[in-house]
Amino acid sequence: MIYGQVMGLRGPKPAELGLLKADACAWACLFYSLRDGQSGSVQKLKWGPIRSTGSAQWTRIVAGRGGIMLPPNTLYRESEVLGPPIPIQVSKWARELPAEMKSKDWFISRPIMPAPEVWELLKRARTEDEIRKASREMRRWMTTEYGPGVGRWLPGSPQVEFADALELYSKQLLLGKRLPSYAKTNRPKSDDKRVVFLSRVLAGARFGLAPITAAKRLSRWHWPNDWAEKSRKEFQEWSKSEFAKSGKEKVQKMSGPVQVLRMGSQKPVSNN
Repeated sequence: MIYGQVMGLRGPKPAELGLLKADACAWACLFYSLRDGQSGSVQKLKWGPIRSTGSAQWTRIVAGRGGIMLPPNTLYRESEVLGPPIPIQVSKWARELPAEMKSKDWFISRPIMPAPEVWELLKRARTEDEIRKASREMRRWMTTEYGPGVGRWLPGSPQVEFADALELYSKQLLLGKRLPSYAKTNRPKSDDKRVVFLSRVLAGARFGLAPITAAKRLSRWHWPNDWAEKSRKEFQEWSKSEFAKSGKEKVQKMSGPVQVLRMGSQKPVSNN
């Protein structure tokens, strides 16, 4: 099966579990961010010179403890970190921050503000028209919180926007919500279970799997609701530890965020 190919409810071959999990993780991250938001951060750093990726198909750029993949002919600049990140919590105050914040010597990652009303629309949807309405509202939210590039796209190739995928797989999503294993109570953990279950269904839909098959194939996969805050806390603790033990001279060589100045193609920047 070609990854990302739209097929019927039953594919001729089993989807690779690793790719299924990657899609499920992407959906769960999106739904938790939609419902709860994500905290941001501010960090002291020094920007390097502007560079180009050249004509290569993709270029991997080291950033922090990981990296990002940039398409051909993209202008970017790397940075050296001069201090550990300082968190900016999701709050009413953070909602008043401008959509774009720039400072010469600071990297400011604006918090992603939640839109729980859009998540409620998606949960209540019982028809394809209602799914499309939720998709439109989610697209507006993503435009405000993510902008035109990072965060709007499912992993893999061919790449597709979350909002488009939601409409494309609306039938499978509605079928999944009718299954007995879909949480329908208002217990404290039920909403987290709905996030995980719908992520399984949508991940399977991309591979032509029926909702019940996708749920079974990913029955041991789970994604916690504190994934973003836990990862950010671990990075902050690691960063502080590196500064404490390394000293300023060595720490200045630590890689920091990458700033994309101009993208050379219509493909999005992909987290890796």
